[in-house]
Amino acid sequence: MAGSVEQVSASLLQGALRADVDTCVYLPDSVLTPFVRAFQGNQSITMVSCAREDEGVAIAVGLELGGRVPICMMEASGLGFSGLIIARAQVQRTPLVIVASHTAGAGEAFDYHGATIMLSEGMFKGLGIPYEIANESQSLESLMFRSVQTARSQRTLFGLLIPPYLTSGDNA
Repeated sequence: MAGSVEQVSASLLQGALRADVDTCVYLPDSVLTPFVRAFQGNQSITMVSCAREDEGVAIAVGLELGGRVPICMMEASGLGFSGLIIARAQVQRTPLVIVASHTAGAGEAFDYHGATIMLSEGMFKGLGIPYEIANESQSLESLMFRSVQTARSQRTLFGLLIPPYLTSGDNA
């Protein structure tokens, strides 16, 4: 998907709005900052900042159980901190989309993200959670909409992994 950082971020936001997402729980992350800013700029979505990733997943799960339609944004390393609450949510069939940065796919420029990269897909695979890696040929609007739709209709968590190049402005 070619486009400016603002266009990419707006596309993800539009998909979330189309899917009736009303809350975004997030932990600040350099890769996801453009998405967080786009969501913050929209009055239809309540933004909830958290201190730890496991706290964020727990808040999002509670919001879902209370009738909201949340998503959770974090760096993929936070999946490791969140293993127990993610497993609990999956066992109790609580729908939630987790948008996480860093993937084992192409476009990871730094070796120091190695552990995060291993964890990103490994956590989802290990817990039987469906996931997709966004790439330049996909519409983030459609991918976000389908991710939320899948999570809600199948009563599952769903991982949406975002490689850094999509938000760096180098996504041609």
